[in-house]
Amino acid sequence: MAVSTSSPPRILLTGATGFIGGSVLTQLLESTSPNLRAAPITCLVRGADRAAKLTASFGNRVSPVLYNDLDDLETTTAVAAQHDVVISTTLGYHTASALAIIGGLAQRKSAHPGSEPWFIHTSGTSNIGSRPVSGAWLDNQSTKGGEFDDATDDIYGYELARNAVEPYIQRTTELSVVDAGLAQDDSVVVIMAPTVYGVGSGLFNRRSVQIPAFIATSLDRGHAVVIGDGAGEWDHVHVQDLAALYEILALQGLEKGERLPWGKKGIIFAGAGRHSWGEVARGVARACYEAGALPDTPVENLSLPDAARLFAEAYLGEADELLVELGLACSARTTPTVALRLGWKPVRGKKDWERGFRDDVDAVVKERREKGR
Repeated sequence: MAVSTSSPPRILLTGATGFIGGSVLTQLLESTSPNLRAAPITCLVRGADRAAKLTASFGNRVSPVLYNDLDDLETTTAVAAQHDVVISTTLGYHTASALAIIGGLAQRKSAHPGSEPWFIHTSGTSNIGSRPVSGAWLDNQSTKGGEFDDATDDIYGYELARNAVEPYIQRTTELSVVDAGLAQDDSVVVIMAPTVYGVGSGLFNRRSVQIPAFIATSLDRGHAVVIGDGAGEWDHVHVQDLAALYEILALQGLEKGERLPWGKKGIIFAGAGRHSWGEVARGVARACYEAGALPDTPVENLSLPDAARLFAEAYLGEADELLVELGLACSARTTPTVALRLGWKPVRGKKDWERGFRDDVDAVVKERREKGR
């Protein structure tokens, strides 16, 4: 399985069957960059049927490698050790698998002196979110819903201090990835994604999580819902615009990443628009009503305990007040200065954001109908 460093640089993508990962794979395959078009792409996947579908669709442009799951650390490490750029779009809170990738890249550097592999890790802006409903986290940034700029603010330092008081699984993973990268002298960049919307371009899962969670819970409730007063503000990005940012970072990694920040400075944002959670609830209400899925458009304000219980099935599968508040009710406003300086130019705007509600309602209603709900 050894690869000569004289061969074309190789990209490893995890999460290719997911919403973000599938769209990233399509973006890479359709890139006009000669360096990206020449780079073989490996995808770690579960299930021979998924591997067969990737091969049938993309031929020798994509090489699926089977592994058991995210806990198959031995395979993850071994495969990562054969690649120059690793893009992880799997669960942002599975620390062990992310560290296995770091270990594999360290092995590659040791086996091939002069190689400079890059790891692009996917995280989320809930890591810096306020706690406006519970009031559980009190600091100037959090209580005011402060805005962070990835070029000027010490995002790593803020997360480290915050996590010492309030451990949060996704933030813990992100900090562990950055620290392990520094310890192993691996170049790590983190994309801290906001709400991702739109229809994905991958072969498998093509819808997101957050807004469909509001839709599913609203349908179960019989009317739209919001947590607390809905005043918290988040950024959003269309999945295709986000995939374009991964393309830029992958190309930078292949070209030795001279323009990329990394380590403690390598936590970057990807917001292209902004919304309040109240706006999300009203958008869901309107789209559900227009689709005939709800009889009217009122919005119910939920307490945090009720929200944790009601969102449990549709969001992360557990009734956890911290996860629900940080993921569906907080303020996390960001400025993506680093991405913009790298040439990222998101093109989807307000009309696309509003269309996203209709697309997600159609997808959720269809899925529930297929399940007999």
